[in-house]
Amino acid sequence: MRHSMTSAIALLILATLGVAAAERQTASPPAQEQQQSPAQKQDALPGSPGHERQVDDALKSESGRAGKAEPLPQASSDGPVFVDGALNVPDAPKDSETVPAKFSAHNAALDKLPIMAARLTDEQRKKIAATLSTGNTSVVAIDATVSQKLPLDVEMLELPDVLKREIPAVSKLKYVRASDRIVLVDPPPSRIVVGEIKN
Repeated sequence: MRHSMTSAIALLILATLGVAAAERQTASPPAQEQQQSPAQKQDALPGSPGHERQVDDALKSESGRAGKAEPLPQASSDGPVFVDGALNVPDAPKDSETVPAKFSAHNAALDKLPIMAARLTDEQRKKIAATLSTGNTSVVAIDATVSQKLPLDVEMLELPDVLKREIPAVSKLKYVRASDRIVLVDPPPSRIVVGEIKN
């Protein structure tokens, strides 16, 4: 038993040393990369003539055409990547939720909403208002605003199926029609107002 334990430990040590030696061999960079001149380093920068040659060569090879060798991205000469907190790259959204509120009126308005509030676009709000204005629902006098609990005596109504399909964010909500607005409510047991749409 003792002899087999010693042999197992010796094998484990040898395997560990072998793996460490193999990693050391693959981790050292080739001698060419270590001795690059400043001109070679300049040619390796994205957008440089040398880099463009590398990209063209990669696209001419069979593996490049097959998508296995991917050319490096070209540097943008349009200026900084971020301008006023918004990404300054092609196809980036101009007013995303990551833009600081001091540069985006939309995000400043979102920052003032409670976290539980339903985040609907203006188009979605208009669609809800147009759909619910055609119904014969009764008008209720309520004072509850976003993040407040709806009184127990107020009856909540189901949203039409068409709205639930087109606007998934409201699929589980109910609504109450007030005189000047439509109130979106989280269903029981919470009964919390999560949105208001002005008439």
